[in-house]
Amino acid sequence: MGRTVAVIWHVSFSIVAAGLYFFFVLPRWPELTGETSPTLGLILRIVTGVLIGLAALPVVFTLQRTKRPELATPELALRLRTASISLHVAAAVLIVGAAISEIWLSLDSFGPWLFGIYGAAAAIALLGIFGFYLAFVAELPPPPPKPVKTREKTERRGRKKAVTEEAAEAEEAAETEPAAEAEATEAEDEKSEPESDEADEPAEEAADEKSAGTSLRNKRPSSKSGTKRRGWRSRGEVTAED
Repeated sequence: MGRTVAVIWHVSFSIVAAGLYFFFVLPRWPELTGETSPTLGLILRIVTGVLIGLAALPVVFTLQRTKRPELATPELALRLRTASISLHVAAAVLIVGAAISEIWLSLDSFGPWLFGIYGAAAAIALLGIFGFYLAFVAELPPPPPKPVKTREKTERRGRKKAVTEEAAEAEEAAETEPAAEAEATEAEDEKSEPESDEADEPAEEAADEKSAGTSLRNKRPSSKSGTKRRGWRSRGEVTAED
């Protein structure tokens, strides 16, 4: 059985069973208002359970078709179909069993229990229906893996950024080193200038003292020599006169 036929079969049986369930199982308004007889309601409740059970047949045929190893069906899809079959059968058994038990059980005393069984059967049937369609979703192939080239590109971009950052840091270091050296040399020059000034001051004072001493010494001999020369001249004049 193909997928399209199985889906149409399952959908049609499920819709008819849902309609009968609403009108003749819960809340069964036509029967409670007296529009239909209890016997007709009982028969339609049994028919509802049978329809839910027959809705499991397309699930069975789909499971047999997809079990073949050459199809390589995912294990999850097979498990969902198996669970859907069991849920359909369980819901059908509960509805048919509760409907038949109404022949001997009165709704006045056992009504809440019977309605609870009908509600549980409806929930189980819904789980079976959704499981059948989720199996088709599980058969879908996984998304393709992301290409590795994008990762390589990002890694290359990261490396390029690291290289550029290192180059920028090296340039900044190269620019800051001469500035630091210039500042250091300026600081050393500023320190050496006052020391040289202080050293020059005593040297200048010593030079001034020496120059003053030499000037005094030069003056004294010049005076003595002048007197001597004058004496020799006077004596020469005297001898010449004599």
